[in-house]
Amino acid sequence: MWNVTLWGYTDRNKQPLEPELEAVFDPRCRPIVMEQVKPSERAVIMVHGFPSTPITYAYAAERAYQAGYDVYVPLLPGFGTKPEDLEHTTFSQWYAYLAEFYETVRARHAFTAVIGTSMGASMTLRLGEDYSGTVQKPHALVTVAAPVFLNSIRDRSIKDWKMYLARTAALFYSSIKTGIHVGKEEENDGDEQWIGYTGQFVRSGLSFLYALKGIRKNLASITCPLMAIHDLHDRTISYKNLKIIEEHVNAKPFVSRTVEMDKDHNKHVLLMYRSVQKELMDEILQFMAEQAHDIPQ
Repeated sequence: MWNVTLWGYTDRNKQPLEPELEAVFDPRCRPIVMEQVKPSERAVIMVHGFPSTPITYAYAAERAYQAGYDVYVPLLPGFGTKPEDLEHTTFSQWYAYLAEFYETVRARHAFTAVIGTSMGASMTLRLGEDYSGTVQKPHALVTVAAPVFLNSIRDRSIKDWKMYLARTAALFYSSIKTGIHVGKEEENDGDEQWIGYTGQFVRSGLSFLYALKGIRKNLASITCPLMAIHDLHDRTISYKNLKIIEEHVNAKPFVSRTVEMDKDHNKHVLLMYRSVQKELMDEILQFMAEQAHDIPQ
């Protein structure tokens, strides 16, 4: 029960962190910033997953920029440098950086949307929970393969039973067999372009697990426009997460979009895959445009 419920858990590391941009292991890990020559009233922030980097949004960022948006894809603290930098960081620190980043961009634009993938999608939901009903509310949210749980006995979805031992393991290990992945030479629908860390980040992963409990609990507080996308056969995050989001958010409007890919990869980082990225970005841009219809470009 101590492992499963995470009763009494709290993030120990909460001090503010900044990403170490000069220490990235590959230039493609750096943030993507694409601002219009003539300042735009519209902006979109794209949030990468765990333990990923901004390169997953290379195509999506270019499409949004061509559609007239100022585009920002930040690198979260602890990511994109060396695995040791992530081991002792927490969701509290990643989210605090993102929230401040969001507030800065939001203050400069009449319309601000946020797109998140995987953990970045969970953080996007958290932004919706924290800012809906305030003067800083997001004008549109888009989640791609968003988890509000990883394992869930009540939802009959267990991706990895070892997660239920994470809290005990974290007493002894901060990480297990971590490394750096810089893509592959063999093409596979764009999946070969993924860059980030490999291995098991026990303590930082435990922090993420705990954060998901609060995000799931507070879904009803999301009232801003939301589009949620998930592949039916996602090998990383159960598709059942989309159903929970559908049932609990109060987003208006709310758009649920399912994908069913027939490819030999995890079917998870959808905006990176050539076979679906154009179609999905067409729909995402249309969704954002509908929310920004009275905002000049």
